[in-house]
Formats: sequence, structure tokens, C-alpha cells
Amino acid sequence: MEVGDGKTIEVLLASYNGEKYIRQQLDSILDQTVPGIRILASDDGSTDGTVEILRRYEKEYPGQVTVAGTSSEDEGKGGRASGGSVPAPAANFFRLLAQADADYILLSDQDDVWLPEKTGKLLARIRGIEGEDGGIPALVFSDMEVVDKNLNRISASFFSYAHSDPRRLSLSEILPENPVTGGALMMNRALLEQVREMPEACFMHDWWIALCAVCFGRISCVREALSLYRQHGDNSLGARAAGSLKDVAERPFRQAQVEQNYRRMFDQAAAFLKRFGGQLTKTQRETLRAWLALPMQTPAERLRSIRRYHFYKSSRLQTLAMCFTIPRRGFAQGGPEDRRPAAADGTSACVILNYNDAETTEELVCGIRGYKSLDHIVIVDNASADGSFERLSRLRSRKISVIRAAKNGGYGAGNNLGVRYASEVLGAKRVLIANPDVLFTEECLRHLESVFHRNPKVGAAAAVMRTPAESRKDSAPFSGDKAVPDTDAYAPCGKGAAAPVTNAWRLQGFCGELLFMGPLSRRLFRRALYYPAGYYRGKRVVRVDVVHGSMLMVNAEAFKRCGGYDENMFLYQEEMVLARRLRAAGFCTVLLTGEQYIHRESVSVNKSVADSRKRQTLREESVLYYMEKYLGIGPVRKRIAELWFWGIRMETGIFSRLTRLCARLKPGGEIRRKESGV
Repeated sequence: MEVGDGKTIEVLLASYNGEKYIRQQLDSILDQTVPGIRILASDDGSTDGTVEILRRYEKEYPGQVTVAGTSSEDEGKGGRASGGSVPAPAANFFRLLAQADADYILLSDQDDVWLPEKTGKLLARIRGIEGEDGGIPALVFSDMEVVDKNLNRISASFFSYAHSDPRRLSLSEILPENPVTGGALMMNRALLEQVREMPEACFMHDWWIALCAVCFGRISCVREALSLYRQHGDNSLGARAAGSLKDVAERPFRQAQVEQNYRRMFDQAAAFLKRFGGQLTKTQRETLRAWLALPMQTPAERLRSIRRYHFYKSSRLQTLAMCFTIPRRGFAQGGPEDRRPAAADGTSACVILNYNDAETTEELVCGIRGYKSLDHIVIVDNASADGSFERLSRLRSRKISVIRAAKNGGYGAGNNLGVRYASEVLGAKRVLIANPDVLFTEECLRHLESVFHRNPKVGAAAAVMRTPAESRKDSAPFSGDKAVPDTDAYAPCGKGAAAPVTNAWRLQGFCGELLFMGPLSRRLFRRALYYPAGYYRGKRVVRVDVVHGSMLMVNAEAFKRCGGYDENMFLYQEEMVLARRLRAAGFCTVLLTGEQYIHRESVSVNKSVADSRKRQTLREESVLYYMEKYLGIGPVRKRIAELWFWGIRMETGIFSRLTRLCARLKPGGEIRRKESGV
């Protein structure tokens, strides 16, 4: 049937055990002032008389009321509600949406009662916002009067009762809180085409529809109660005075429900980003990724993200509570399929931190993704500004997860995020933290893992670091599906090689840290700073204080227990902090003298901070912070350190000039620059 101008209107009614109230709702729909409304009903396996009532109306109103069938033959309510990523009521509505065929669609719960003028007022509003040809996806919704099971008024406004602000209609506001109730909305055909297909995960169908409307079309609210929302014990969700002091006070007693709700919210956002990522604007994608990063952040970081992206709820109290009540277990930004159960004996993961260096990161990932002893690869993009995240996202698979930090917080913050994700989401017990510019074999990986099996008190383990010049051979160390370029072909990590004295070092006090900073002093006082060669002789695994941070494997539980890296340090001294924290927590650090990996001359560091003077400044700031927090220096020693840094800058400047002079004296000769600390 058609309304006056040839446009059709269809009401989608989802039912389940609703024989008490469904007659009143059907009658109220049929009594709308707009004529010719069709009703398409779907039952979700009712065990009472609901289906019989629907069939009776179908016979009484042929062509106007249609029963699309029931779900008892396929999923049924229990299958969806208990284990699926789409709740049973939502799945029932999506089955209806897939069959809908009208210009305007309304959704109906089985227990509400519509006021006669509801359809007409919503129709007038949606026609005003959808454009002349109706090609713009549009959604309108209204307020409702909250009543009890006997239709006695509880509240004149659902918005007031539920502390929901219908003016909150931006993506950043709808992600944490949905103002749209399914039984109060109308959508046009353009929006229907966006929401026909059932998503992989959603909190509820109306929330998913609201996200589509706010991203791809227009959305508007009629601030008038146009239906009676029946509040009773059988509602799928029901209205709650959310954000009230009573609600917040009750939250500790329903913590499991709160955590489950958050989990469903983030699953929904991940599924939305996966399905529509290519259609979203850059700002919309950034907003979704920032939202998905919240579970991996500390309360203070969440507060900053909430303020930056305006992830506000209607209640300030609820907004503040989000900083603490979001579970610390995270959610992949590629969709729910990225999360897999951990193996019974614990799994291993590799965390690779990327910043503006997708090419190097992709090369490493393609080289190691075939390693059978590596269960997961987690790429953490540290808020790159060059499109790295989009490029690396194409690598996603059952084994590879790609997540993004809300901001570039440096080496420590990015790797903390990756380790938490690998441990809490993927169930990894051992995590390899690897710079993008390293190369290692699967044999090296297996030997690192074996150390943790033999000694549960090992908190971190590393292999011997070599430079490309030290390890250049004819063959490549990768057995993966993408070979290392011919110009960078390296020999497999060998066994039995003596560990260079610079591969591990002792924790130092104030004077030792100053000596470490200077290229010349580091060489002159090598014996005091590093372990002597004899310390490694005859040992396959040797206990040390500190190892290089370019590649090391950590016990995930030990890493989290000690606090991981200090996120106030951006790029340097992180190894020192981790070593101190692990030791304080009762764990040790070891070096495997017979295993090697290749570190390609700080490729990633140089791309992360291209200016050598900026790198030197960051290094000095990190050392001063480390000395103040972990060595307890005062103003006098801080001033001494600053003078020492001035001397090092003079020293490195002279060293650079001498290097350039040598290069000019030997044209065509290959000059190998050793690390200068810059």
C-alpha cells in the first residue's frame, strides 16, 4: 500500500514471548493517522501465543500485516543471545531489515504503544532533512513517555528519565552513548541500504543504525513523546536512570555487566571500522581508532583522549567513570575475529612499534610471519602522520593485528601498549619487543623462548646484537615469504660466537651514567661500564643488568607487574628503567651469547627523529629525568650533568668534523661511522 504521494511506509516488528502486550501495539500501529502502513513481523522462537496472535492479524489484515517467519528453524533466541556477537533482538531486526522494501522504515518493539500522530510527525521531519530526491541517508527519532506494564505514567520523557541528551548527535558522542531508541526511529530507504546486512558485532541494532546515520547521512530528533515506552521486567534492555548517583553507586555490584557492556561497545566500533573504513572520512577514522585505543590506556591517558576527541556522555559523572571502568583488556581495530583464545601452554607474540616507517616495518613482518613458533604479530602504529597505519592495516590477518596509539608517546608508551594488547587480548605469555630495523631467525626466537621455560624468574632475555657490516654474508636469515633485499643479505645467526662487551652493561650510578654519555669516556672507561670478555666465556646464557632495547623478549606477566617502560621517557634510557624495575620485582635479565640478531644502524630511530640535534636533546632530557627519578640526584649534580652534556656536544661536533675530513681525504673510500651517542 502507498501513502498519499506514492511513498510506502513499513513497520518492522520483532517479537519474542510477547503475547501480553503485542495486540495493543499492533492496534496502535494500525490506528496511525497516516494510512496504508504495512507491518512486517518476525518472531524469534516464542514459546507462548505470540505467533498465533500474529497469524490472526495477518488473516484479518491481508496485505497489510505479514509474518515473515520465525527463527525457530535456524538460530533461535538462545543461540544468538548466549554466544553470538549480535544480541538476539538485534539479530531479529536485522533479519527484518534484510527483507524490508519501502521508502520509509519504522522499527517497533512488541510491548510499546504508539500515539496516533507518531508516524505523521516523523514523516514530516524526515522529509525535511533527506533532500528533495531522498538520496541522503536520513534518520529521525522522538521522545517517549515511560509507563509501567499497565500504561501508568512513570515519566513524561524517556530522555529525562534515562538522562539521555538527544542533542548529542556527533560520532564522538554516539560512540560512548546511544541517544536513539529503536522503537522511536524512522529511516529512509537510502539509510536502509546501509544497514541491511547484519554486522559481525553490535551492541544493539539501533546503536548500529545511529552510527551509520551520523557517519553517512543526517539525523534529527523530534523533542516530543510520540509513543508509550512500557517499562517492565521482561524488556530486553529497559530504561535505566543512567548517570544518576544511584546508578553510579550500584555499578560496583554489577561490575561484570559493566565490563561486558564495554566489551560489546568496543566490539561494535571495531566491526563498524572494519566494514565501513574505506567509506569514512579521515576524521571519522581517526575518531574511531582513538575510541578503540581507550581500553589499552591508563586512566590518565583515557582522560586526555576523552577530552581531545569529546567522548563525552550525557552525565559528567559517567564520563569521568569511563576513565576507570573501561576494562584494561583491549580490542583489535580490525574486528572481533582478531581476538583468538590463547593456547593452553601460553603463546608468543612479537610487538613491532612503527612511526612513519611502514616500509621497514612491512619488510620485517613479511619476513617473520611464516615463523611457526611465533603465534601473533602485533604492529603498534605510534600515531604516524604519513599514512603508515593505513598501509600496515592491509597486513591484518588471523596472525597479524594492527593497532594504533592515540598519540605518539614515544618508545616506552608504544611498546607498553603493544605488550598489554599481546598479553591481555591475545593471551601471549612471552612477548618479543622488536624495532622495525632488526633481522632475526626463527632459531634465535626459539632459543629465546626456551630460556623462559627453563627459568620462571627470567624477566627479559636478549640475543647478541650485530651490525650489518659485522654480519654481511651471501645468504639471508629469513625463511619468510619476502626475502631481504640483495644489498642487505645477512648470514643466519651463528652459534658459539663470543658476545661483544658492548651487548650488555652494568647499571650505573651518577658518575657512571655521565661516562656512558660521552663517546670518548665510554671507550676510556669501558672496563668499568661493561662486562669484561671473560665474563661471557664458556657461558651460553649469562645474567646481566641491562641489554639493548632494539630486540628483547620479556615475560609478559613480569613486564606488567613491574610497570613496563616509563612512559615519561620518549626515546632513550628505557632499557635502564626496565632493568631496574624487573630487578626490583624479583626478575632477572639474561643474554644468550650464542644467538645473534642484526640491528640496521638505528634506521627507525633516525626516521622517528630525523634531526640529530633533536635526538641529542631528547637523550639529555631522558638522562636527566632518569637521574632525578631513579638515582635521586639534586640540583647540584643536575647542574654538573648539564655542563657535562655541553662538553659532549663539543666533543661530538669535533668528531663529526674529523669524520667529514677523512671522507674528503679518501674519495670513494667507505667510511664506517661508529655510534657517537648523537
